[in-house]
Amino acid sequence: MTIEIGELNGVPMRVARADGGARGGVVVLHQAPGYTPQIAEWLERLASHGYTAVAPMLHHRRGEDVVDPFGFPSIEEFALAMPGDDSTGADIASAIELLHDFGIDAARIGVLGFSFGGRAALVAALEGSVAAAASYYANGIIEPAYGEHPGLQALGNRLPALTTPWLGLFGADDFLLAEGELDAIERALGDAAAAAQVVRYDGAGHAFDLEEFMPGMPSPLVPEAAEDARTRTLAFFEQHLG
Repeated sequence: MTIEIGELNGVPMRVARADGGARGGVVVLHQAPGYTPQIAEWLERLASHGYTAVAPMLHHRRGEDVVDPFGFPSIEEFALAMPGDDSTGADIASAIELLHDFGIDAARIGVLGFSFGGRAALVAALEGSVAAAASYYANGIIEPAYGEHPGLQALGNRLPALTTPWLGLFGADDFLLAEGELDAIERALGDAAAAAQVVRYDGAGHAFDLEEFMPGMPSPLVPEAAEDARTRTLAFFEQHLG
């Protein structure tokens, strides 16, 4: 599977196109540092399952595909360097426009995000810009996770208004989640009209699908959780993207 380099509206993207006619399209949103092999693997995986997958480079306004967290004086400074919801939303819109150019209509476009990108995927679902959204270990939903960043506010008060199907996949032991946060997400979704599900993996933490999360840290990989999450994600898109 070949990953192509694309661009639209000044937004650089990586694209993996399904052979023949695509059954749908998926926008894939990276973690806070940027585009990594994790995203490339998902582009290829989705394309092999019949989707055209597009990953916008969310740090392009900084002129970078990847931002080094250790290049900032503190984790707080790194958090403040993240693009806000308006910027990321514009990049998602450009990725959706590119999928339209490939002949994929709005009812067949979903979004998949990881950590920072998982939160952005949920924002897209809340705004109704996609037909379905899946988030891996998203943080900053109930409790603020990006310090004083004005463009990355907590989303808890918006969850009851969710009308787009959403799948949230979490490690129950994720150190980036506040105590009781997953319970709070489920309570907030209780009145939502959307088909929404929170899946918890006991014994798993943040980035449970990766061999390495940050250099020097123990591997967070939990193979059983990673495999189950992949299976659920593909089944979720098959159900909701027609």
